[in-house]
Order: sequence, then structure tokens, then C-alpha cells
Amino acid sequence: MKEIKLTTQLNLIFTIVTLLTSLVFIIALNRAFSSFREEQNAFQLNSYLQEIELNLSNPPTTNEYNGYIIVENGQVVRMYNFEILNNNYTPSTLYNKLRVVPGTSLEENINGENYYYRMSRRSSNSMTIVFTSEDYLQSFGNSFSLLMRISFIALVLLGNLIILMWSRITVDRVRRIQSEVALLSKNNYQVPIDIDGNDEISELARTIERMRQEIQHSEKTKQEMLQNISHDFKTPIAVIQSYAEAIGDGISDISEADVIVRQADILNQKVKQLLELNKLEYLKDQNEFEDVVIKDIIINIVNNQKYRSTHIEFKLDLDDSTYFGVKENFYTAFNNIIDNAMRYAQTEIVITLENKKLTFYNDGEPISERFINQIFKPYEKGQKGQFGLGMSIVQKTCAYFNLQLKVENIDKGVMITIEPLL
Repeated sequence: MKEIKLTTQLNLIFTIVTLLTSLVFIIALNRAFSSFREEQNAFQLNSYLQEIELNLSNPPTTNEYNGYIIVENGQVVRMYNFEILNNNYTPSTLYNKLRVVPGTSLEENINGENYYYRMSRRSSNSMTIVFTSEDYLQSFGNSFSLLMRISFIALVLLGNLIILMWSRITVDRVRRIQSEVALLSKNNYQVPIDIDGNDEISELARTIERMRQEIQHSEKTKQEMLQNISHDFKTPIAVIQSYAEAIGDGISDISEADVIVRQADILNQKVKQLLELNKLEYLKDQNEFEDVVIKDIIINIVNNQKYRSTHIEFKLDLDDSTYFGVKENFYTAFNNIIDNAMRYAQTEIVITLENKKLTFYNDGEPISERFINQIFKPYEKGQKGQFGLGMSIVQKTCAYFNLQLKVENIDKGVMITIEPLL
């Protein structure tokens, strides 16, 4: 089927399903119609008998499927279409046979053919007998069969025509999407995918369009990030180069090599951040994950950071909640949050942990609404003109370990909240 066109596949499937369904339908309908034809034959024969009885003096002689004999005082006085009985009886023998039959009807099979009789008794020696063979049933059945054949052929042809038209429209839409997808990389994901309709193909097109937008956004972010990294590395490298040349030329004192060391340390920190940002991509084995006691990590970070600024007070209220993940990654993420908080806090940083809900509060100035939604974007410049990868590492770490991350302005400060996703 893989080498057959989709339109051909649809037509084949429709034809097969129609044939099988029609076969079952015809078999069931023939059974039901056979009973109906016998009832119809009995009805028409009874009607014919009534018509003869109403016109005994001048009975009709225009029915090709029925015949009759009229007996008065034991003698056949009228008859019509007696050849229907194929010489199986003479009028007298038929009368003698049926006058002793109880009831008003009889059916019999002679030499494989069915015959049907109806009788009206006026006296012991006078009666009217009408009869018919299978000709009426066959004629009625042939008309029905012809109608069924015509209807069946029309159904198959019309159905295939509709399927052909629909499938061509559908395949054309799929091909259009295919051609647009093929051009995505050539036009650098700039041209939107054309979307029309509201069906599964349209949903596919919308999904591809969302993918195109995400790729476009990702490419733009990578480009901006590369530019920012280049700018971020350029300054310390330029300082190191100028001081090294100055010392080499004897213009600067050897003691100013400390500047080179500090700038090298800055470069080292930036390289570490870049490595941390991409490190999560390689944590594929969840066997490395464990239940990490968050309180121990926070206390360790605070003990290392609290002497950086003597005017900032740390307030801790931590329970023994754990997160499932890698301790080293949690340490890096929380250290970046605290480092960022120390940059903006005025007097205090409050860290609480209760029932796995971890919050970091600092009493610094609120984050502008312009920047609050961009705070986790790599190298997004903040409201004080600072930028880097720290908060982007936080966001990526939380997402990887199924933690919800939220930053919000509250009264007299900023709060970052981390808690497991439900």
C-alpha cells in the first residue's frame, strides 16, 4: 500500500467496504423481500378473486399472471389463462381436486414449480377458483433485482467520485504543507505556514507553525546569546591583553598583574556559567537522581555568601523538605538566586522552606514589569544594565527537575518561589 497513491488507497478502501456492506445488505434484504413477495402475491391473488366475484357475468381477461375457472352446478362455465398450470390439470380435474380441499387457499409444488390457488364457494356445486404460478414473483423479483443493481452501481460510482474529489483536495492540502515545510530551512524559518480549515490537517499545520515560531525564536535567542557572550568576554580579554602588554613593555608595574588575575577569574566564572547552562543536556540517566535535603544546600550557600556584604542580614526558616534531582545542580541554581538577591537587597534576604515550597525574598526595589518576564532569558539585560546567565541556569534547572519557578513583586521587595509541579 505504501507505493499506492493516497487517493487510490481511499478509493480502493471505499469500494471494498461498499462491496462487503452491499453484499450483506442484499442477502438480508433478499430474505426479507422473499417473505414480502409471497405476502404481496397472496394479496394480489385475493384481490383478483374479489374482482372476479364482483363481475361473474363478465369477468376481466387482462391479467397475464393470474387465471380462473367459474363453476356453476358442477360445470365449468368460464375460464381464463388456464395454460398457467402447464397442463398439470384440466378444468374439471382442478375443480374436483379443490372442491374437497378445506379452507379457501392452497399452495402446491409440481415438478419443482410452485402454484397458488384461492377459492370462493357459493354452494356445494358452484365456486370460483383463481390461480397463479411463480411468474408474478419472478417478475416482481426481477424488477427489484434490476433496481438493486442500478442503485448499487450508482452508489459505488457516486461514492468513488466523492471520495476521489475529497481525497484530491485533502492530498493537495498535505502536499502544500509538505512543500512549505521543505522551504522552511531555505527561507530561514521566516515565512509562516499557510493555515486554512479546522480539521486534523489544519491542526497539523498549526503544530508545524508553532514549531517554526519556536525554531525562529530559538535561532534568534542563540544569535543574541552569541553576540552577548562575545561582548561579555571581550572586555576582560581586552583588559588582560592591555595590562599584559603594558607589563611586558615596562609601562606598568608587575604588581598590576593582580588585575590580570581578577579578569581571568571573571572569565573563569563566565565559562563555568556557560558549562552549567548546557550541563543539564547531558543528565539523561535518572539513576543519578536522589532525594536532596534542600536545607543543607541553602545553609552551605549562605555560610559562603554572608560575609560578602556586612549590611545584609540573612533570615532562614527551613524544614527538612527534599527535592528529587542532583545536588550539584540544585547548589548552582540556589547560589545564583542568592547571588542575584545580594546584588539588589538593601537590608535583608529571607529564605523559607515549608512543605517543599522554597521562597527567596529580598527587600530590594521591585522589578520593572518590562523586565519581569525576561528575567530568565539568557543574557537579557536587566533594569540596572546588568546581564548574564545566572537566572537562565535557575530556570533551566527547575524545568529539568519538574519544579515550578515564579518571580513576583511583593510589598517592599521581590520574591522568587520554587515548588514541585503537581
